[in-house]
Amino acid sequence: MPSVANTYRGMIVEVPLALHMFTRRPTLAVCESTLREAYADSALITVGDGDSDVVCIEDDAGTDRLTVRLCGNAATGQARLIATLDNLGKGAAGAAVQSLNIMAGLDPLAGLTL
Repeated sequence: MPSVANTYRGMIVEVPLALHMFTRRPTLAVCESTLREAYADSALITVGDGDSDVVCIEDDAGTDRLTVRLCGNAATGQARLIATLDNLGKGAAGAAVQSLNIMAGLDPLAGLTL
């Protein structure tokens, strides 16, 4: 979903999720808990508070981090996954550094700004 924000650097990416379309219809709580479990040990990806009314793109500015949030309407089975990142860091440049580190057998996070 397109988003527009007045910011010097950073980007927001939104993905609509139609939870009501799934046979087992996952709840928002289950989805958020799954995200938290999946990224619990990640130094680069954090799961933010989906209940917050404010999404601050600037929280990830100047870093290689990415923050994901999940919000939605439990009654209608509609959800939205929102990711914020600094596209000048976590974008292609950060991915290139991380890939080179892996290829060289180094710590994948070496040289990245956390």
